[in-house]
Amino acid sequence: MQKVIIPQVADKQTDHYLTKKGYEVLMVPDPTEAAILATAPDVAGIMMFVAPFPNTLYDKLPNLKVLARYGVGYDSIDADYAATKGVWVTNTPGANSVSVAENAVTDIMLLAKQSFKVSTLMRSGQQRAARQIFGHELAGKTVGIVGFGHIGQAVAKMLSSFGVKTLLYNRTKRPTKYGEYVDLETLLRQSDFVTLHIAATKQTEHLIGEKELKMMKSSASLINLARGSVVDEQALIKALSSHQIANAALDVFDEEPLPDDSPLFKLDNVFLTPHTGSNTVEAGENMAMGAARMIDEALSGQKPEWAVNQPQF
Repeated sequence: MQKVIIPQVADKQTDHYLTKKGYEVLMVPDPTEAAILATAPDVAGIMMFVAPFPNTLYDKLPNLKVLARYGVGYDSIDADYAATKGVWVTNTPGANSVSVAENAVTDIMLLAKQSFKVSTLMRSGQQRAARQIFGHELAGKTVGIVGFGHIGQAVAKMLSSFGVKTLLYNRTKRPTKYGEYVDLETLLRQSDFVTLHIAATKQTEHLIGEKELKMMKSSASLINLARGSVVDEQALIKALSSHQIANAALDVFDEEPLPDDSPLFKLDNVFLTPHTGSNTVEAGENMAMGAARMIDEALSGQKPEWAVNQPQF
């Protein structure tokens, strides 16, 4: 019986799918390196959250055949190196697109209306001050979407009913009626809201840095539900502190969890959430079930439908 390690939450979300398929399912809160080694060094398949999977770990797991990401991004795993070790790496494209897109639109609205600031003032007993804050209508504004995969497309479709102009930046120009493709500089200079949904790769590291932030309007907002590495965090802190841009909504960071001493906590023009953009019941079930299916396909000798690499056997 082949052993698989999965996050505890995923077993319930999949209605014990892998157990019913005949695998020995071992559950951990989060499959970190330490948890994996302590649980089953002879594991064949692992369902991964976002904990890093170091390249030095493969030789300690001689039976490993598949790493299935519970989610879309797989930047915490070196998929090319995994292939040299004969290990499949998979993800679950589209599984969380609606949830993340809804959160992106929610963040845009929160920033436009300054809802978080108003609510915070009211809760602190400053209702008079709260009533003096005026937000903006979204209608007539320009929203730039950086990255036009499943999530970016869902964001554009949702925004189509708000009366906004939508600008798109993506390496591949997929046909769409929900926006206009432009280069990154044009998008940054013209957008009132810039929302990031691009994959984290070596090419996109610090895609939004000091130079790019200076291109944005002083009244503009930045929303990041992609990956922390896409933005130069120190440059963003500087831009927010000096009000070079108006505000930001951030769900992802260079270091997660965000350290308690991060300067971001001291800024009143940034809305922070702890990488919970896909935290809905529906997305969780979709990601868990998709990852479970990828484990079963790989361990039953098939090519997983959502493989992101090609192992060398």
